[in-house]
Amino acid sequence: MQPFFAKGTLLWVERPLDLIEVAEAVAENDAARVSAWLTDGRVGKVSETKALELVETDPLLWAVVVAPWILIQDRATD
Repeated sequence: MQPFFAKGTLLWVERPLDLIEVAEAVAENDAARVSAWLTDGRVGKVSETKALELVETDPLLWAVVVAPWILIQDRATD
């Protein structure tokens, strides 16, 4: 993940958003939905703080590639 973070192409998807739904919206260039998620903070570039947290805690993550983006989400179960 670190090379993708360094390139600025790593996106965090907050739960309970469906990672696949978000990936489809990005792939289909659904600007309305993606913009809404970006605006309210449910989707966004991984911050330095978040990246450090991920390195320190080493959680299990889901990942989907929608070039050039890598979308990631915590795999924690409810």
